Amino acid sequence: MVIFSFIVNIVLVVVLLVAGALIFEIKNQVAQPLVEGLHSSFVGLDQATIDWTIPVRDQIQVELDIPLQTDTVVILQEAVPLQVTARIDLPGINAYNVAANVNLELPVGLELPVALDLDVAVDEPLDIELDVRAVIPLSQTQLHDVADNLRLQLEPLAIALNNLPNDFGGAFDLVRAVLSGDADLLAENDYSRRPWPGYSMTAGVGYDLFGEAVPPQNVPVQTGIVPLGGMPALDEQIRPDIYAAGGPH
Repeated sequence: MVIFSFIVNIVLVVVLLVAGALIFEIKNQVAQPLVEGLHSSFVGLDQATIDWTIPVRDQIQVELDIPLQTDTVVILQEAVPLQVTARIDLPGINAYNVAANVNLELPVGLELPVALDLDVAVDEPLDIELDVRAVIPLSQTQLHDVADNLRLQLEPLAIALNNLPNDFGGAFDLVRAVLSGDADLLAENDYSRRPWPGYSMTAGVGYDLFGEAVPPQNVPVQTGIVPLGGMPALDEQIRPDIYAAGGPH
């Protein structure tokens, strides 16, 4: 009976060791990569920027009056005959203030200063052909709420999995930390400091309109809604200020 009990205990120890090894393997090869991969992707989605050039090809009908007020110089393209009435003094024959018709001709190429003040009517189709570059940071759109909420769902799990031990040696250290009251599975680590490694292509390079003011009709309005986040007990550790103010709603 004693031998049988000893054998059972040995078998149980072996099973526990094998199960522990499998747990570490599942944690290292399945759970952690899966959760961290999802969490990292949602962080990257929120930080992403759409950078696309939209070709605009269209035709619009332009109907308007253009006021034209300017001083300019015109050049005569052909001779312009003029006939004017004038008063002429002829002192040689003692004749003064004599009415006479004078024939003149303005020559080709003569430059004449002209003051224009008129309305130019325009009623023509206008072909539009331009490329419009759109650079849209997703964090400044409503997609931010979606990506941020998904991030909050997974962030406590991703950080905790990263802080869990990878082998039996780490497990013993964790047990000692738990017994001494120093265990903190949500402590900051290398992953939490930089969950998203970066992008395979650039966006927004050379774009110089980021500082332009948003048109008044397009200014976003804050609704005051706070993303719900994940499991409340873990989420509160990530966002204590939100829960101190009454929690998400």
